[in-house]
Amino acid sequence: MQVNNIELYRALSELARRYQFRNRDEVCCYGLTVSQCYALQTLAREPLTSGGLSEALGLDISSTTRLVDQLVRKKLVLRKRSPEDARVKDIEITDAGNKLIARIENDLANVVGEAVKGLSAEVQRALPEVIRRLNSALACSTDQKIVAPENIRVNSR
Repeated sequence: MQVNNIELYRALSELARRYQFRNRDEVCCYGLTVSQCYALQTLAREPLTSGGLSEALGLDISSTTRLVDQLVRKKLVLRKRSPEDARVKDIEITDAGNKLIARIENDLANVVGEAVKGLSAEVQRALPEVIRRLNSALACSTDQKIVAPENIRVNSR
């Protein structure tokens, strides 16, 4: 069966929009912005420098600095001097940060579990890998031009 790429694109776009807005509303209930939540999830995997966190989140250094400042004030992360280079600060998640991100992920996982419970067990098992593959393929395609330059119009007022 041939895949209708337009339908697939539309379905993924709708899912991304719905998830993005739902995620924003639910994460804010924990006293975090979505960016703060993403930062905690990233730092829960490994400590990073500001530059490393900036790259992981797709933010500029000044935005990342403000984000980390907010998380430090909330006692969810700390800055530690890097053992390799005293000029560099590593950003590490605290126990409180780990507990909060575990709670958020658990609560959101329950919501996702409810959303997919009508799907067959086989589809539920396959979904994470399918989504990872799509994500990976789309990440690789960011180097390609999505819209031909001749089709880009700038609105002038």
